[in-house]
Amino acid sequence: MSRSIWSESLASFSDSVAATRPAPAGVAAAAVTAELGMSLLIKAIAITGGHGELVEAARSQAAHLRGAADEDIRAVMEYLHARHAAALRQAIEAPLRAARAAVVGLELCAKASSVVKPALAADLGAAQALLAGALRAILLCVDANLQGREEQHPRAAAERRAIEERSRGFC
Repeated sequence: MSRSIWSESLASFSDSVAATRPAPAGVAAAAVTAELGMSLLIKAIAITGGHGELVEAARSQAAHLRGAADEDIRAVMEYLHARHAAALRQAIEAPLRAARAAVVGLELCAKASSVVKPALAADLGAAQALLAGALRAILLCVDANLQGREEQHPRAAAERRAIEERSRGFC
């Protein structure tokens, strides 16, 4: 199994994104951004106190985002190496997993807005902004991976549309 980006320094990850290699790129960078948004959400709820179910839900989605970043890098590299249908399917599914977690994060921000202390409203707002921007970036990448292939991947295309619909009002 390849090394996780999460064991790298932030500077190393940033340098990897800027490198001329195909991955990490948009999805991984957006998933990392979304995970940072989830971290701010967790902080705001945890400092407020109580609402352990929201903290646990946010931690779960943050873990999904971490996994999705690594999965996307592997999927892109595998697709470029093999260019077969299964590799393409994985290159479409990995960003969809990140998108699912990001949209749940936005929904959790909405739930937290009624319970977070006013002093933490800016952190909650920053969490929502990071998640919304990351989701838009991930969906752009999904669109690129699906381009001209929607008929071969109708479930993925439908899920992409459903995720965008769920995000309306947050983004």
